Amino acid sequence: MYGGYSYIEQDYKPDKHDFVTLLWLKGDASLEALAEMVASESSVGTWTSLKTMNQFVWDKLRARVFDLKRVKTSVETAGFVKIAYPLEHFDHDNLPQLLASIRGNIYGIKEIKELEIIDWSIPEKYQRQFKGPLLGLEGARKYLGTSRNRRPHVGTIVKPKVGLSPAEFAEVAFQAWSNGLDLVKDDENLVDQDFCRWEERVSRTVDAAEKTGEKKIYLPNITDFIPRMLERVDYLEEIGWRMCMLDVYILGVPATKYLVDYLHERKFLVHAHRAGYGAETRGRQGVSFDFWMKLMRLIGVDQIHTGTGVGKMEGSPFLVRKVGKLATQSEIKGFEPLFLDFKWARHIKPLMPVASGGLNPGDVEAVCEVYGNTDVTIQSGGGIHGHPDGTAGGARAMRNAAERRVNRKVKVGPELETAINKWGLTDAGKIHQGFRDFEKNRKSTQQRIYKRGYKEIEKISGE
Repeated sequence: MYGGYSYIEQDYKPDKHDFVTLLWLKGDASLEALAEMVASESSVGTWTSLKTMNQFVWDKLRARVFDLKRVKTSVETAGFVKIAYPLEHFDHDNLPQLLASIRGNIYGIKEIKELEIIDWSIPEKYQRQFKGPLLGLEGARKYLGTSRNRRPHVGTIVKPKVGLSPAEFAEVAFQAWSNGLDLVKDDENLVDQDFCRWEERVSRTVDAAEKTGEKKIYLPNITDFIPRMLERVDYLEEIGWRMCMLDVYILGVPATKYLVDYLHERKFLVHAHRAGYGAETRGRQGVSFDFWMKLMRLIGVDQIHTGTGVGKMEGSPFLVRKVGKLATQSEIKGFEPLFLDFKWARHIKPLMPVASGGLNPGDVEAVCEVYGNTDVTIQSGGGIHGHPDGTAGGARAMRNAAERRVNRKVKVGPELETAINKWGLTDAGKIHQGFRDFEKNRKSTQQRIYKRGYKEIEKISGE
């Protein structure tokens, strides 16, 4: 009971039009009380009973707590909770209103000490209001000509992150492309600083891409206040370069949705950088990246950073493969309490996952094993430009590793051998065995999570 009403209905069966959230909750009240606080504050209630409450509101719009699994802890109560929300509770085509409900006031409730939205499901009827990716995974492959051989795409982020002049930046990009890389992108914190003005950098770098005589991807960062972003899109359209990058988490959902729609009207490929996501997705207070992955595919970005499983960023191989499946597959079989069953609406295209962060050519095989296939763009910054033979050597090593992943007749070239000698070769077989062991022990793993709580999830996810 919270605010005079009970939101627990454990015999309730969500229907196909319900949203469902899967939560980790811990606090200084009973798990039932914590769950009802969340259900109330995220739907129709408040801290006290209301004279204005009526039968329509209560019957049709309230959230329902339909599953609770308690985990015993020292003094506080904790556990996993599932809450269903009726579709009618939410505005049409309004993601900010949706987020203000299920991801709003609930994080400020003082009795709650830990609250993580582990996963959520989005009904197909709601998904049909959104277009999803315009080009996505197969569009990127068609543009680069990899639809048949299915090799992983390989790219780089120009380093240093900031500081190079437009001419220096374009020369590094040319060296990367002309030695085998598919993609070059700005880093998340490079936009239009005095030492590297945006328009000159873009002009020189696009010229460098065209100078190669091959199809290449260059992703200029346009992140800024919206009026300046629109000016940059218009400039790119004028010069015939229809691709760019957005720092989507920094921009937020409303601005990202607005920009993606604007870009897709102009047939742009949209690359999403997730800079800042860790502020909300790490630890036990916030949301998982699964939550954001579903939002971004719904909004329609074509490529998004999804983790590496082996590089410098957090996230275990298990966690990254799960996110990769959310990006590329049409239906996901759940494994509670780590993630729910989920099905995308038929028109929502797969998008291209991007593995980026602390990678080098010796990681390519392992990254493909993490994702379970080669439908991934593998980016390396330091692992390209820190190669003993410079950017050209790093690019050749990276492309060599990518070609070997789909054709074992391709030999290890001297640049790849040099890279392995410097940074090592990540053991893909060990990652493969890890997934085999997980599948073998699924039931015992699930039991262990329900017994020990979120700390067990942290072990599995590598947080």
